[in-house]
Amino acid sequence: MKHPFILLALVANTVYATPRQTNSINDGPSNEKVENLQSICLFKTPDAKGIPYRIPAIATNKKGHLIALSDYRYCGADIGFGQIDIVGRISEDNGKTWSEQFDVAKGNGIAKDHACGYGDAALVADRKKNEILLMCCTGNVTYWNSKRNNPLRVARLYSHDGGKTWTKPEDITEEIYSLFDKRSDNGLDKLFIGSGKICQSSKIKNGKYFRLYAALCTGKGNYVIYSDDFGKKWQVLGDVNQSPAPKGDEPKCEELPDGSVLLSSRKGYGRFFNIYQYNDEKTATGTWAQAVASHDCEGGIKTGANSTNGEVAVVRVKRTSDGKKMNLILQSLPTADNRANVSIFYKALEKAEDYNTPEKLASHWEGSYQVSYTGSAYSTFCIQKDKRIGFFYEEEPGYYNMIYRALDLEEITNGKYKMR
Repeated sequence: MKHPFILLALVANTVYATPRQTNSINDGPSNEKVENLQSICLFKTPDAKGIPYRIPAIATNKKGHLIALSDYRYCGADIGFGQIDIVGRISEDNGKTWSEQFDVAKGNGIAKDHACGYGDAALVADRKKNEILLMCCTGNVTYWNSKRNNPLRVARLYSHDGGKTWTKPEDITEEIYSLFDKRSDNGLDKLFIGSGKICQSSKIKNGKYFRLYAALCTGKGNYVIYSDDFGKKWQVLGDVNQSPAPKGDEPKCEELPDGSVLLSSRKGYGRFFNIYQYNDEKTATGTWAQAVASHDCEGGIKTGANSTNGEVAVVRVKRTSDGKKMNLILQSLPTADNRANVSIFYKALEKAEDYNTPEKLASHWEGSYQVSYTGSAYSTFCIQKDKRIGFFYEEEPGYYNMIYRALDLEEITNGKYKMR
């Protein structure tokens, strides 16, 4: 989001690409022939004068339906430059067919109005109820021009029917910014939640809902906020004066198998990783370690110079060689020097020693899978009801289009692991 530019889309509804499996994160293309997989363009611009789409978000609701969202950028650029809508499509059959496009949050395009535009959706579907939370940016102020008294704003929406209908956007800007007003340097001028996925814990539940985690990009590094009531009230995870990634850009977060919280943040050549360890899960007290750069760690994720956000997730798997149950972490990123060649990196989390410090988590990734062979940028994904990965990302030809593909974990890992 932070680097605005106009994007137009020219692509057919269905495109095809040949995926690449590599056996280590530094391998070249495999000689093994791989069957083409179908990609579906969910949102495209019909011609060079059309309205561009950007920023993918996708979730699987309690019924197993997929909800895919995108910015619809009338202004042709990031939030703050004019009217942007958030639009959606739904699939009830694991991505085989999709509904028509519908409005989720519609900007009014009025200059200086808080409802001028809505964009950069961050999404989570509750694991027990048919409810979905959407957090997004709103207003007519850009990130770079944001000030505490006139900020890039924050909005919240809910769906109580699995994504078909949505509440009116609620402006909660002051609730989020005020969390940082007690900082020793008088707070933050700018912030937004990393788009794509909001993380929901599978372990920590205080009240009716499992805990949520959302990662913030701010003018003073990354932060993570959490909620125990499905987004109605938020708190800062850790010390409000201590950024878990002081040089971090757009971030994501995920829960690790022991209940600790992983921060994964955008940077050139890889990611920043940091981990929050709880002292008391109920009160959320604990400490952040020190952030590490993935490309500085032995066997860590190394990409080209591009700085682009991707998605991180931990999934439950079975190793095919011996049937052992464990967890696998996935991180998606473009790998070229420019925004191109979106790929998925993976690493087994077999024991606590594989991830109990940022250095260990960032080291010794096993392999990668190339999803895109052309210009491609932001990506996110969810786990579908059929246990495939619903991968949703920006891809050319022409300019970016919002592309969906269902991927089998066996294909991603060259048969090493399968979902359980």
